[in-house]
Amino acid sequence: MALDTSNWTREDLVREAKLQTDAIQRLNVWLRLGYSLVAAGFLVGYWGFYGGGSTGFGVLGVIVLVVGAVMSVVLKVGTTNAKKNVRAILDAAGVDLDAGAKKGERAEKNGRG
Repeated sequence: MALDTSNWTREDLVREAKLQTDAIQRLNVWLRLGYSLVAAGFLVGYWGFYGGGSTGFGVLGVIVLVVGAVMSVVLKVGTTNAKKNVRAILDAAGVDLDAGAKKGERAEKNGRG
């Protein structure tokens, strides 16, 4: 069952975009954790197979690396699509995100930024 947003006001749409942006930021924390698991898994795996560690550490490192990689891919795809969704919500509300960036670029060029 889809949510009927046809009667939403501009303020409702902007509030929803803000809530979704906050959720995206929380997911980005988990994305960084996934990247960290990839790095840690690689290091532990390398140490276990080629360094002074045992093969058990190598296997553990590979498992951690795979879990981190899957987690990172899922979260990256999800946050990328969520950002597109927020942009669509703001477009529906009549908010032009690109206009603000252009204003900032002009101020920076004029020495005010």
